[in-house]
Amino acid sequence: MLLWAKQLNLLFPSSTRFHGIQRCYMIPAIESAWDENVQEVRSEFQNRDIILMGDGRNDSPGHSAQYCSYTFMEYDTKKIISLLTIDKRQTERKSVNMEKRGFIQALNEIKDSGLSVKEVVTDAHLGISSVMKKQYPDVKHSYDIWHVAKNLGKKIVKASQKKQNMVLMKWSRDIINHFWFSCQKAESYSEFVGIWRSVLHHITNKHEWIIPHGGLYQCLHDPLGEDESRSKPWLHPEKDSHVLKELANIVLDKRLLKNVEHFLNFRSTAELEGFHQHILMYCAKRFAYTPPVYRARNLLAALDHNKNASRGEMKNKDGSTRYHRTYNKKSGRWSVYACKEPKSFDYIQEVLVKALMNRLNDTKGMYRKVTLDPTDVRLISKTIAPVEPPSTQQLVQEKKSRYN
Repeated sequence: MLLWAKQLNLLFPSSTRFHGIQRCYMIPAIESAWDENVQEVRSEFQNRDIILMGDGRNDSPGHSAQYCSYTFMEYDTKKIISLLTIDKRQTERKSVNMEKRGFIQALNEIKDSGLSVKEVVTDAHLGISSVMKKQYPDVKHSYDIWHVAKNLGKKIVKASQKKQNMVLMKWSRDIINHFWFSCQKAESYSEFVGIWRSVLHHITNKHEWIIPHGGLYQCLHDPLGEDESRSKPWLHPEKDSHVLKELANIVLDKRLLKNVEHFLNFRSTAELEGFHQHILMYCAKRFAYTPPVYRARNLLAALDHNKNASRGEMKNKDGSTRYHRTYNKKSGRWSVYACKEPKSFDYIQEVLVKALMNRLNDTKGMYRKVTLDPTDVRLISKTIAPVEPPSTQQLVQEKKSRYN
């Protein structure tokens, strides 16, 4: 913005004044607006059981991240009821531990506020699964089906890269679709396994089979007609035995079947993933932020989301829903989604009024000595480096160049 103003010869606040206004007036205003909003949202769920979607978002690749934003979204209304930011310094500078810590703190905060949580939906994070089993045995834990299907697809693609298994690539999308169907249709472990493993018979054009001591089983699709233009070849039980064995190892994987109970409620965290992408509008990953600024930018994104979560779909003149088409380069397919009504940004005026009142009621001014909040992670360590920095002069004296 400063560069843009210079090109127009426009007077603009200096960097020092901008950060002073941000630190003293804007950040407290955003915090206050979020506290009011989250209390209003939580009041909607009093005296009822709720389902939560939870996920963490790092500010850079997981192994080197400084911040992790952990978000809980209510499953039905898609409104955010908790957003915590965890700093690397809070987890002994171990980035991989931030998501688990954020999950525990956020869930405890929600339960302490008086809300009754009956189910939590997350990805298949091993640490979070362990926490749910040990600390919250009375809360149902479900996995996001999309994440499970994605990992399943990776295994099929990896297996199909072997020359003798290339035919699996043509079946990969159908196998993944069958997994979605199995999760949606089944209501118990045995029913899921029966539907899911049927793909091993279907792929060989065998749609009825007998299981010893189990009776007659069959595919759940309608009878298939003869299709001369078929693009996917059927597999032969003897000729393609190596392919079927590779697929059976994936379909009947012990770890996958061990987690069936987490699939049966057929939950998805797609809306939460979309919100984490929306945070980029306020908090891009290519910039560095101090802890209060990083949190404030995340809260602005959450305010934007909650205030516009109930938007309806746009309509054409004839009353039909308006759609927008988009092309996915990865899948090579066109798809459509319903257009939403334009957003309302009325809440920004509320934040600005709070910031103005903070300024009017300030008796010290923005250039006062900066004192860190007792909860500020910079009190743990000034930087995220594992060793304290030497003085600049010392570094200058020690610096050597190959060209001198």
